[in-house]
Amino acid sequence: MRKLLDIADRIEKIPQFFGRAGSWLMIPLIAVIMFDVLTRKLFGGAIQQAIQDSSLYQVLSPTKLQEWEWHLHGALFMLAIGFSYTMNAHVRVDVLREKVSDRKQAWIEMIGLCVFLFPYTIVIGILCADFVYLSYASNEVSVAMTGLTHRWIIKAFLLLCLILVFLAGVTTFLRHIVYLFGAEHLRDDVKMNMLTSAVAEHLPHLDDEDVYGPGHTLEDDLEHSDVQADNDPHPEIKY
Repeated sequence: MRKLLDIADRIEKIPQFFGRAGSWLMIPLIAVIMFDVLTRKLFGGAIQQAIQDSSLYQVLSPTKLQEWEWHLHGALFMLAIGFSYTMNAHVRVDVLREKVSDRKQAWIEMIGLCVFLFPYTIVIGILCADFVYLSYASNEVSVAMTGLTHRWIIKAFLLLCLILVFLAGVTTFLRHIVYLFGAEHLRDDVKMNMLTSAVAEHLPHLDDEDVYGPGHTLEDDLEHSDVQADNDPHPEIKY
């Protein structure tokens, strides 16, 4: 069982590496958006007109800039989704799961991985591989005359995304096996931030002093609060 945790830790580094590396795409994404907006709005669009009248238009046309925006945004999202799952930072809509015990939550997570995540990523991944290959073989380009070329690159990010999500699911699955079936002394070493009762590692821990100020606690705040005043109707509101 200890070996399963070591394997999970090694596999987890892959989606986390790509997620952290992909986060740097935020910088060129912001730069492209700012350049696109400013050149269109400043001086009545004179800057954009000057670009259109020069050789820079082949590189900085509005169509290319807008396609760069969604390409970068798509790549950023697809690189980060596997990383976000390993950190339990993705959106969850828990209706029943959060109300059951930790062991039942672990079972639900494992069943969800086996029934939904693994089959989905495998089937769509196989289809996506053909999708990327056809785009590469046909030298697919943008449908816009002044759009970007090499469309297969952004499509390849979709395949990479599915691989990273699959690996993230494998690490979670292995940890759940150890948590559910491993020895008692191993459970403390399992990073189970998927459980509702767990404190996720990526979230900051807030003490009472962080919320209520130095030397103050929630009890102090409640003790000095005027509960009756809070319950009185607001004088400007007619009930």
